[in-house]
Amino acid sequence: MKITRSQLRRLIRESEVPGANSGGDCYEAAGKYMMDKCMFGSDCNLILVHGEVAGQGALEGVTFGHAWVLDGGTAIDRSNGGNLQLPQAIYYAVGQIDQIGNTHEYTWEQARKMITDSEHWGPWELATETGL
Repeated sequence: MKITRSQLRRLIRESEVPGANSGGDCYEAAGKYMMDKCMFGSDCNLILVHGEVAGQGALEGVTFGHAWVLDGGTAIDRSNGGNLQLPQAIYYAVGQIDQIGNTHEYTWEQARKMITDSEHWGPWELATETGL
């Protein structure tokens, strides 16, 4: 499947962000998505990812911490009320995730323990170059 640049831009909502970073709900949104899907299932194969990504639109040129869920070869981003689902390779290429090389992956059991122990959705171990 070939996706053009304009199609990618439509898939990824580019919003004007005041200042360096307006924050967001990605850690909570990704954690809750995983919890909803895995809490009562005995065999959850989702992976929660906290990683450093390259900004788009108003944040182009800035890297920052972000969270999403992997389901097989699909990246699921539920941040800010969205429901972006892209092939992992495309999501990682757009966010330059492999190039940056700063990700932490958690199984459901690991994520559940981190949420319970820390009493927040994250990030838990992620340190970014910019501190964002």
